[in-house]
Amino acid sequence: MSANENGGGNPKLLRALEIFGNVFALNIMFIVFSLPVITFGASMTALYSVTLKMARKEEGTIGKSFLESFKKNFKKATQVWLVLIGIFFILFVEYLLIINVEGAISSFYLVVIIVELVVLAFALPFLFPLVARYENTLWNYFKNAFLLSVSNFGSWLKIMVAWGLPIFLSLWYPVLFFSTWYLWILLLIALIAYGTSFTMRKVFDRIVLVQESEKVRKEEEKAKKEYESKKRLADHIRRTSDIEKKEE
Repeated sequence: MSANENGGGNPKLLRALEIFGNVFALNIMFIVFSLPVITFGASMTALYSVTLKMARKEEGTIGKSFLESFKKNFKKATQVWLVLIGIFFILFVEYLLIINVEGAISSFYLVVIIVELVVLAFALPFLFPLVARYENTLWNYFKNAFLLSVSNFGSWLKIMVAWGLPIFLSLWYPVLFFSTWYLWILLLIALIAYGTSFTMRKVFDRIVLVQESEKVRKEEEKAKKEYESKKRLADHIRRTSDIEKKEE
């Protein structure tokens, strides 16, 4: 469709420009709201809350959506973030033991820290998106995030590569980070969140389908039980009526 046929503008180009502006605004808001550090969890949750809506073209006003999610999920997202800080601290202590202690203890903690890192790696990608989408207990957020990653390994791998590769390269090659640090502040974080939201959306859609199927199954079972109960009652009434007729 030509620009003239579309009111003087290319819809795909306009949508791309809109997305770019939204991602830029989101990145700035995320950085600003993460500055106190303690608010990082709520900020990441708000970021994913908006990008998941953007993946469905349901974002509305970006600033308003971000602030609403930040306020709504602040308590539970901060609790999740504090637990993660505690886990990172424990991992750091274990790392110090590994490099300062020799022998069996060092080997033991090496195995422990590897297992913990693997579990953490599987839990992290879906953790804050789950906080953004569902009401749940603190334990269930971590458990469900881990189970989602394990049961959707391909999706987990895509998300891990999308986040892990640029972060790894920036840390491993300081020159690269110093050349691109401003992109992290202006664009990259929200851009990665937006890109991975399409993968997460598919995973969450499958969850909805499973939930709907389970709901239909339960409704069918309920209807079947009600039918059988009514049938038993009708049979009982019929038998009682036959007995009464015979007695007469």
